[in-house]
Amino acid sequence: MRAEEVMTTKVITVTEQQTKQQAARLLSKHRISGLPVVNGENVVVGVVTEYDVISKEGKTVGEIMTRGVISITPDTELEEVRHILVNERIKRLPVLDQGRLMGIVSRADLVREEARHWICPVCGEVIHSEEPPELCPRCGASEMPLSSEAMSPGS
Repeated sequence: MRAEEVMTTKVITVTEQQTKQQAARLLSKHRISGLPVVNGENVVVGVVTEYDVISKEGKTVGEIMTRGVISITPDTELEEVRHILVNERIKRLPVLDQGRLMGIVSRADLVREEARHWICPVCGEVIHSEEPPELCPRCGASEMPLSSEAMSPGS
């Protein structure tokens, strides 16, 4: 799977000119931990996070934001997305196409996607669904309930 298949496309953003308090209000209101900072052409110029708001001195987003943004493209494979989030110890990745913001992938998006995987205990078929399917589409198994990957043996 690729980033574009799980990314959030309605991204809340701020500009460098907005105040630190405006960013804090958006973070609090939407219960998110970070916001992409964009310019007039929707090009990402930074990210402002909860950490930036509480730890840095400054009145505007431009004064407190992190400028070195790690980003991905819509066609980035989810395995690479996982790797970046874990190894860079970050919570979100802006999805950019030629510098323009297309969406954002967060840890929560990957957790949600993981929760949608079900494995047939008979044939091993992987099914993507919000709810467990009644029958396995490959082998038709119904006598044994399908289980989520998260509920593998030993859990």
